[in-house]
Amino acid sequence: MHTRLATGTTLTSVEGKDVLFSVKSGDSYGLNETAARMLRLGLEMSLDEAVDRLASEYGVGRKEIRDDFEELVHELVKLKFVQVISAQGG
Repeated sequence: MHTRLATGTTLTSVEGKDVLFSVKSGDSYGLNETAARMLRLGLEMSLDEAVDRLASEYGVGRKEIRDDFEELVHELVKLKFVQVISAQGG
């Protein structure tokens, strides 16, 4: 599983804070430092790779990281900032 930004969505840093912005709706969503790190890794690599990296960086168990990551992605999908794509690309 991979994540990508929804069409028309940007992830930028504004005054030191990471913010998702939808050009389509005009909505924005601020991310704390940990959520921003999760999302950025999730955009770069598969969920499993991101979980491994984060578990190593934060010294936290994989299950806790995976649960938090999935919760974040679910919320961002619901808000239409992020899309989930399967490993097959669809």
